[in-house]
Amino acid sequence: MIAQRPITLVRAATASLIGIVARMPVTVRAKLLAAFLAMAALLLALGIVALQSLNATNRHADQLRSLQLKDDVYRGFRRDALAQNDSVTRVLMVTGEGMGANPQSMAPSEMARVSRLAGLDALLRTAGQFKEDVGRGAEGRLAGSGRVPAIAAEEAHWLSQIRSQDDEFVKMVTGGLELIRGGNVAAGRGQLLLAAPLADQLETATGRLVVVTDADIAASVRQNRAAYATSEWLVAGFAAGSIALALLLGYVISSSLVEPVQRIDQQFKHIASGDFSRHVDVANRDELGGLADNLNRMTDELDRLYQQLAAANRHKSQFLANMSHELRTPLNAILGYTELILDRIYGEVPAKVREALERVQASGRHLLGLINDVLDLSKIEAGRLTLSLDDYSLKDIVQNVSAAVESLVAEKRLHFTVAMSPDLPHGRGDERRITQVLLNLVGNAIKFTDAGEVAIRAALSDGQFLVAVSDTGPGIPEAEQQKIFEEFQQADGAKAHQKGTGLGLAIAKRIVELHRGRLWVESHPGRGSTFWFSIPVLVEPSTS
Repeated sequence: MIAQRPITLVRAATASLIGIVARMPVTVRAKLLAAFLAMAALLLALGIVALQSLNATNRHADQLRSLQLKDDVYRGFRRDALAQNDSVTRVLMVTGEGMGANPQSMAPSEMARVSRLAGLDALLRTAGQFKEDVGRGAEGRLAGSGRVPAIAAEEAHWLSQIRSQDDEFVKMVTGGLELIRGGNVAAGRGQLLLAAPLADQLETATGRLVVVTDADIAASVRQNRAAYATSEWLVAGFAAGSIALALLLGYVISSSLVEPVQRIDQQFKHIASGDFSRHVDVANRDELGGLADNLNRMTDELDRLYQQLAAANRHKSQFLANMSHELRTPLNAILGYTELILDRIYGEVPAKVREALERVQASGRHLLGLINDVLDLSKIEAGRLTLSLDDYSLKDIVQNVSAAVESLVAEKRLHFTVAMSPDLPHGRGDERRITQVLLNLVGNAIKFTDAGEVAIRAALSDGQFLVAVSDTGPGIPEAEQQKIFEEFQQADGAKAHQKGTGLGLAIAKRIVELHRGRLWVESHPGRGSTFWFSIPVLVEPSTS
């Protein structure tokens, strides 16, 4: 339960954002444009952050390279100091050996040999080079490379000390060497002995510079790694945040547009199903909100028109019912008197008059059938057609219908067959209406079949009566198989073959549905048709 609370809060916050975006009084185009601009701004901000991170990394790299170059310079100083120290030590050793023969002075040949062995010229060159390098300093040495490193206060102190010590060292070495060259080896060697500690101090000072610079390099490397890690996390975090914000923005914008479209689509489905009682609720203050308002107004108008049509249809049904009653009464009288005349109640009837009266009787019966169909349809539409439920025998219904159409079958010379399962039980339903349905189907089969066969089959299947009426007539195209069950509709072939009102199948379908059954057709043009209907064996009274 606790784990679901954050999810609930996120959903509530998202729904609130969607509502805020939906209620913004701007157009859909403006909302989409704003969303695209926001995403572009996020990409731009991500690029700026990435560039800043790269610049910071580049600055740290430049600083590290400068430190490395400065370290190279200081190491050069240290090498020069070591070389000076070695040169002084070698001169002292050689002059010490040479003084064993004559401690005060030497012959020129001996002096040349000592100078060559001691490397006096090398010492002067080394001292001069070191003095030049130290005099130029790190700034001078690196000026040619275009990188002038920053000199810390401690380094400046050591460099200043190195310069002053080097000046004194060079002065003492130069003086000592001049004494040695002048033949006063003892005095020169004594001055070099005084310069040896300065050489050691110079070596120590240059070593200290190297140590300080190495420490700065190590610190810079650590700083560079930390800065890189920070930049990496910063860019990754900003990228993740930008992606999350872009996704949220896209979801909110799309939801504020898609959800109203889905609601409007659902409203259209309700309208298509004939339900005009609902309104679509859209909070948008853009084109979708206007569309929803127009749809609601259209729904109200359709509902008003539908109520008017329903009232007109009820009036029409009532009119048809009243007219059917009014027409049926005199028509029954006409048929009754015609039958009395034909039965010779009023005397003999001439052959010509009898033929005319038989035509009148046939036309009257046809008209009475049409009036009964219209009356049944009006009752069905008005919801006043009720079933008289009672026990019945499907076998008796099939046999009675077969006997009723026997003369029509014989007249058209058709082959007529009946097949019923021997285990058909008694059912409960409206026997007269079921007979009406079967008689209509069999009558249509005979009517539209000029040659061949008409067959009735009845069986029991899953607690329902299953009845089929087959013929070898012209068949019905698939596109018209649903239309024939509508009022006043006939297949094109049926219109050309026989005239009729197109009410029989519509009424039969309604009667079967009142029995909670189903009526359908299977047909192929040129191969005849089979009409099926199934009804429960026991039909319960309607509770509505």
